[in-house]
Amino acid sequence: MWKTRVTKLWQMSKWFVGGGVLSILFYDNIGYVHTVRGKSMAPTLNPGPTRALLRERVWLSKLPYTPHVGDIVVFRSPKHGSKLAMKRIAAVGGETIVPSKVVKSGAAAVTIKPGYVWVEADNRDTAGRDSNEYGQLHEKMIVGKVTWLLWPWARIQDLRKTMPPHAVSPQTQSLDESERTELVTESQTS
Repeated sequence: MWKTRVTKLWQMSKWFVGGGVLSILFYDNIGYVHTVRGKSMAPTLNPGPTRALLRERVWLSKLPYTPHVGDIVVFRSPKHGSKLAMKRIAAVGGETIVPSKVVKSGAAAVTIKPGYVWVEADNRDTAGRDSNEYGQLHEKMIVGKVTWLLWPWARIQDLRKTMPPHAVSPQTQSLDESERTELVTESQTS
């Protein structure tokens, strides 16, 4: 009698251990659901005015990929290695960028070294820590690429096709700054 119980217990434990190992492998190599905190990526992520709406969930893909301008990535903070941060890639190795926080002061452009990226927040008013604070980010510090907004249900969307709200599209490139601001404001209210 006790042998059958031990055998059943052994069979069940093999399933639990196997499932646990598969879960860890999936989490480490494929991806997981990541919670977005803060308003630095608004209005793309966490656009709500209340704290209850500041907990959107996204799919973080950990599959190997090459970083591109416009990708939203999660990376290890250079100042606090155990903390994760989420920003959008503004420039990749070999490109030159004028940092957003110093555009008004007329600072010089920065050329990104190969193997590095420049990350910035979508919300420049409340932007948290990004490359404007700690400089270029090594590609190896990127944990994964944010691909889908999963929660809340009403906002599910493919984030691989989004652009930052301050990006200049080919259609608006000929407009002056006030006309662009007016166009962005109209699109956000509708």
